[in-house]
Amino acid sequence: MNADPTSVAGKNFPLRGQFDHVVIGAGKAGVAAARATVASGARTLLVDEHPLDPGLFGLDVPYLFGARFDAGIRNAARMEERVVAARSDLVAAMEEGVEVALGTAAWGGFVKGPASRVFAAPVIGLADREAAWLVGCERITLAIGARDVVIPCAGWTLPGVVGAQGFDALLRLYGAFSGRRIVVIGGGALAEGAVAAARAAGLDPVLHLASPVPLRIEGFDEVTGIGWRDREIWREIACDTVVMAVDTVPMVDLPELLGCPVAWDPARGGFAAAAQGPVAVVGDAAGTAPAERGAWLDLALAEDHALVCACEDVSAGDLRALRPPRYLGAAGPEAGLGALGVLNQDQVKRLTRAGMGPCQGRRCRESVHALLSQDRPAPLASHRAPVRPLPLSVLAALEEDPALRANWTGWFGIAAQWLPHWEPVPDNAEFIGGRLSGEDVVK
Repeated sequence: MNADPTSVAGKNFPLRGQFDHVVIGAGKAGVAAARATVASGARTLLVDEHPLDPGLFGLDVPYLFGARFDAGIRNAARMEERVVAARSDLVAAMEEGVEVALGTAAWGGFVKGPASRVFAAPVIGLADREAAWLVGCERITLAIGARDVVIPCAGWTLPGVVGAQGFDALLRLYGAFSGRRIVVIGGGALAEGAVAAARAAGLDPVLHLASPVPLRIEGFDEVTGIGWRDREIWREIACDTVVMAVDTVPMVDLPELLGCPVAWDPARGGFAAAAQGPVAVVGDAAGTAPAERGAWLDLALAEDHALVCACEDVSAGDLRALRPPRYLGAAGPEAGLGALGVLNQDQVKRLTRAGMGPCQGRRCRESVHALLSQDRPAPLASHRAPVRPLPLSVLAALEEDPALRANWTGWFGIAAQWLPHWEPVPDNAEFIGGRLSGEDVVK
């Protein structure tokens, strides 16, 4: 039997470097892990996506920035200085021999397993603003942190609604926060830290709503105020920024790609990953404080009109009815979610498109999960590379084996992919070097 030329089996994957240990995330946990491994004599690479490409701020990657950043984020050199200054132990790590790559995102990871037998050793996909590449390693430590939970109250999609993580990054890491009058939503240490940080920066935290209450964020083009129900009375206050500091959840996208088991554990903040083989998970990525978002989400999702997935315009009512996208003009099954039996978030995503937008579910995943988990926790939606949005020009710069590149246009050798659906495929059509050929093929 002839080998399939479109298969990745037997192909080479050019690497830009080989390391003993790759650490992803340069927060406290990541820097500590990198310093510990380099002290043992291991060649160590420490990667962090900050400072971000300015285009990612608008996509709320990796945090909900809510358009509350100034023009300073466009000065790459200045932002790198800010990131290093905000992480004093990063300089010590570099002096000790850790190779540091800032402004570099990990978009994927590949280890040998049931679904991938191509790589003999772990490989990490990295990218900066110019190109994507692969590095090889023996061990990986994921210190990728946590992301914010968003409460889908009225007006939550307005510019000016930021997450606690995004607020902290803009304020402390970038020095580029542009808001003035702050309202903080949420109780516990996360919200108290946001209030304290705002005051320390000379900002005006005009209100802190610590207990779950019905909310509506006011504004047209951006946040101008917030309303909340106090018993039977709606009260309002003017503000330009609403900080959602209700809860955070561990980042699990990269751990899942690397084969780490991901399980529901409320004591660790919801879905959290555990170490597996050559992959360790540390810091907030391994677990956060026990989840406090339940009552807030229950209040917001009680109304059918609550907008859960802003990218795809899917409401809580749409999800309950399992309603297909409105542009299809179709109704969901009569029994709604009950027709699915054991609920699976991937099923619901494909049927309703909730979580399939540009944010890749970062802003709606917890709301969808809460709505599906009335009786018991539903499985988490799966992740696929790239876990960071990358321009095609960056991915196109990824170096490939010439034998692989020559056949990438052939999708499993299906000749019909390049023909209009109304034209028959000639019997003698075949792929040569990734191009459709044959005597009867119209050139």
